Amino acid sequence: MINKTSLDTEQAEILTGLQAEQKFINPKFFYNHRGSKLFEKITQLDEYYPTRTERLILQSRAGAIAKYIDKQSLIVEPGAGSCKKIEYLLEAIHPNIYVPQDVSEEFLKRSAERLSEDYPWLTVSPVVSDFSDPIELPAEVSNLTKYVFYPGSTIGNFEPDDAQHFLSQMRQLVGEAGGMILGVDLHKDNETLHAAYNDKSGVTAEFNLNTLAHINQILGANFKLEAFEHLALYNSQKKRIEMYLKSLESASYEVLGETVSFEKGELIHTEHSYKYTLDGIAELANKSGFKLEQSWLDDDELFSVNYLRAK
Repeated sequence: MINKTSLDTEQAEILTGLQAEQKFINPKFFYNHRGSKLFEKITQLDEYYPTRTERLILQSRAGAIAKYIDKQSLIVEPGAGSCKKIEYLLEAIHPNIYVPQDVSEEFLKRSAERLSEDYPWLTVSPVVSDFSDPIELPAEVSNLTKYVFYPGSTIGNFEPDDAQHFLSQMRQLVGEAGGMILGVDLHKDNETLHAAYNDKSGVTAEFNLNTLAHINQILGANFKLEAFEHLALYNSQKKRIEMYLKSLESASYEVLGETVSFEKGELIHTEHSYKYTLDGIAELANKSGFKLEQSWLDDDELFSVNYLRAK
């Protein structure tokens, strides 16, 4: 058996997941260059409501959201990526400092440079790290009230206990006077949710299957994409979308000197996305040291943007 300590961190993490009783791949491996392009395509699909619905809420309610933000403020955005969504709020909030955090240094650098050019009055201080790591804020910001901006319902990708832990970290970051602007997808009918993750044009399926292409590159493996299919379903009991890659055949693959075997019909778990009720958001906030102060919804009540105040 190969010594996993001799592998790099990504290889060891993927191999551990593929050898688990319930095989899994961390959803961060969706996002190589092609995966990122496919996700951008997903956000433009008719069936995929979260991105456009959240955007409309941020655009239409920017002034109302700004009323909860102090005039001398610092905004942190974990996992900021392209930094596009903060732009819907910048003019209304007018923070002193914006701190985008992302693991991709070059991507973050380009995004920060673009923002600095478009908003010359704004100090942009990017932080390159994984959003699960503690965020180091710029020196001499004690006079600014601190807020976290966490859109996209990324909180739904956490298990509930992990979501509480993450929000507790954010509560510690913002201190006694700060708060958090949190985008959360809402629990709704199964038909709408199923369509959002099983689009007719098959882009989400392509996105999910691309994960295998990505880990083939990382592991030097030869998983056959045509031997798997995309599967997404809504678990109404747990209020979460579950996404899998389903093996269409029994097969074995050599991966870094070890054998990874699949039974026909076996599943690789690639993502889950919890959906919340407003009561559920309030409960999560309360357990994490926040109080749900205000929620803004679209007309169809598909999505929510929430302001959490530090307790």
